[in-house]
Amino acid sequence: MIYTTKIALKYIFTIRKFQFITFISFLSALGITIGVCALIIVTSLFNGFRDFAQQEIIGIDPHIRIVGKPNHNIDSEKILQLLQTGLDAKCFPFLSMKAIVQYKESLRAVELFAIADSTYQRHPIIKKAILNLPSPKSNHIYQSNILIGIGLADALRLLPGEAFSVVTIEEIDKAITFSAPPKRKDLVVGSIFQTNNIQYDNYYIFLPQSIAKTFFKNPKSITQGVDIRLSSINHVENFAKTLREKFPQYKVLTWYDLNKDIMNAMQFEKYSVFIILSLIISIAVFNTLASLYMTVVEKKPDISILFALGAKSKDIKKIFHTQGILIGVMSTFVGALIGLGFTIGQIEYGWLKLNTQKYIISALPMKISLPTLIAIIVVSILLSYLSTIYPAYKASKIKVAEEIFRE
Repeated sequence: MIYTTKIALKYIFTIRKFQFITFISFLSALGITIGVCALIIVTSLFNGFRDFAQQEIIGIDPHIRIVGKPNHNIDSEKILQLLQTGLDAKCFPFLSMKAIVQYKESLRAVELFAIADSTYQRHPIIKKAILNLPSPKSNHIYQSNILIGIGLADALRLLPGEAFSVVTIEEIDKAITFSAPPKRKDLVVGSIFQTNNIQYDNYYIFLPQSIAKTFFKNPKSITQGVDIRLSSINHVENFAKTLREKFPQYKVLTWYDLNKDIMNAMQFEKYSVFIILSLIISIAVFNTLASLYMTVVEKKPDISILFALGAKSKDIKKIFHTQGILIGVMSTFVGALIGLGFTIGQIEYGWLKLNTQKYIISALPMKISLPTLIAIIVVSILLSYLSTIYPAYKASKIKVAEEIFRE
């Protein structure tokens, strides 16, 4: 071990003449440890919630949605041909439009989402049904595939097997123009679904296109599109880019685009918390700077003797650089160990429980992100190094003659 490292270790672990310096060094090490630990735990918590939100979103939302312009039909065949070039994907052509539904005295604005009959039973919404029509009447068998969100069903007080009326926006416009009652279409609830997505649960009705065709008549009020679900979410961006190049006339949206507000908000919160908690490390690093500077003041005679024995300015700088970096590395290691231990424990054993009657998860979700972990460690050690620059510079500028004769 070179002598500069030995001296740095001696300055860290020996009791000083001025014990206040030792106390400041301890506080700086403790601050770095707490800061690193808190950053790992909180960022893991944000990653866990982001992953959970992503799983819930893509559980019902498509990986990619292609939307056509008004009065412009989407060529589903060409899209299917492109999907058959190696990607394992499912394609769900759809039509959607706004409408008003009525049951008894209750009215609600809804989104009617009609899926092609050939793919309807394979759509993810079918698996979200929680209450089904037990034994549909013979004249309602055809309509038993109509799914209504749990929030909408609760607002209308609807149950499977009960009929409700649908009035399209087009019919409302005609009724206003001609001062006549709008034409209604009666549908029967086949199943009630729950996705834990407020938008779907409160406003959506899913049905086959063969049922919807009777009132999906005005192309101007209909949105036509194709939902695509790939075998892996990792292929989404590349395939979306390919679709945009092949079909510039269509609007291609990924699952992230469809939920941009919530995903950007979560990302912003994560970065904000990262910056705020980094202030803990910054304050701790400032204490490291203060303790190193006080060490320089205390050890001026020792430094002068080292100069007299032949030490160079770079050697003196190295002593204090090593001292600060060692404090930072040891504190960062301990903090990372505690933070990772808690995070892994929460992932494996779910120490922090949640009330399942209020929340849809039983414990706080956490996920360790290797890039984030590396960033935390690098930032902590880098700040520790920066705190050594000024004290090391001051130590290297000590005048040997003045300090020796002062003693």
